[in-house]
Amino acid sequence: MGLSIRGLEKSFAGGFRLSIEELDVSPGETLVLAGPSGCGKTSALNLIAGLIREDSGKIFLDGKDAATLPPWKRGIAVVFQDLALFPHLSVGGNVGYGPFLRGLNGAGRRRIVAEALRAVRLPGWEKRHVDTLSGGERQRVAIARALAAEPRLLLLDEPFSSLDTPLRREIQGEFASIRARSDAPCIFVTHDREEAALLGSRIALMDKGRIVETGTGRELFLEPKTAFAGRFFGRGTVLPPEKLGMPGPGLIFVPRDALRRAEDARPDGGQRTGPEPKILKARFLRAAFDGGAMNLELELPDGTRIGAEQSLRAPLPPLGSVDRWELETALLRPVEETGSTD
Repeated sequence: MGLSIRGLEKSFAGGFRLSIEELDVSPGETLVLAGPSGCGKTSALNLIAGLIREDSGKIFLDGKDAATLPPWKRGIAVVFQDLALFPHLSVGGNVGYGPFLRGLNGAGRRRIVAEALRAVRLPGWEKRHVDTLSGGERQRVAIARALAAEPRLLLLDEPFSSLDTPLRREIQGEFASIRARSDAPCIFVTHDREEAALLGSRIALMDKGRIVETGTGRELFLEPKTAFAGRFFGRGTVLPPEKLGMPGPGLIFVPRDALRRAEDARPDGGQRTGPEPKILKARFLRAAFDGGAMNLELELPDGTRIGAEQSLRAPLPPLGSVDRWELETALLRPVEETGSTD
């Protein structure tokens, strides 16, 4: 039945208030809590884990009210950013701590430890000392310890943020594979946009103690419903339609792939099924590498900045040049102004 939250409220010193009206995480699902620093992600995790007490509301695990249970009786495994491995225990001792608390001894505990270490690609490491491990190896041990506890719910708070980028990507891939074989619901906290999209079955985007929008990575990156999501995930530009010479109130989200230099050849050979694009004049300011594409920053005649995207193989326009750009209006999305990236 997974995790269900209803009407969760908590006030903190300084006036910050966390308020989650409704949130559900199904068995086997990984829900990512994303958002800027200070938005309430870690506070929400601590409330669910029972490390701090809520002012009001209900937390249900497998349909049972867990809000009155102490942390050690909730059946929740938590992986923190600092990992919190026991320095006086071996790798096997750390991973086997959860089974030990459940009263498992001998062959049963050894089997669970061995399975958990195989899952993180550290087979046979039971006798290693944790102070001899690299950062990535310690991270795998922390995940193995959480898996060996066979939790009803798995919580992770920015567990990969201290790793360098290549190792972080490797660990992310391994974690995604592990999660694909697990039935336990999982909540993963991160402020990293790419990590949220990679690991989350769904993303709950938070701002100022509230969930602003939920959806898949594709939905939040390319088809956000709120201006906050459009700005936070950064796959496009949020602006009033009049900036593009278009009618209509409110704001629109312009995904980066909606803009293409008019002189560039079309990948479809020139065939078009949708409406004719709108032609804009814009100055090319700069470009930045972003995975499989180049992000371009353009400036419209009135000084408005807007993002575009092009293939890595396509030549960049001359710096400062003013070109004609095609805007695919069918890709534009109206968004609600809610929240802030400040």
